[in-house]
Amino acid sequence: MGDEKLIRDQAGSYHSEDGRFSVENDGRWNVRDEQEHDELGLPRVLGPFATLDAARAAIAEARERKIVKLPRKRR
Repeated sequence: MGDEKLIRDQAGSYHSEDGRFSVENDGRWNVRDEQEHDELGLPRVLGPFATLDAARAAIAEARERKIVKLPRKRR
């Protein structure tokens, strides 16, 4: 289990203390990483997870991964 402290914004919505991650529940828990982006430039989304504890564990794992920035393609 992850030991990430999450701050409650409202029912079903949390964020990490440093603001890097937000966690939301729409029937399943999803984690949005504001520091790591996908190929479209959108925040990376992790999940869905069955429990909030599983989402916390995913945040801990994401913090351990090295972020690799891909070079921009030239047009």
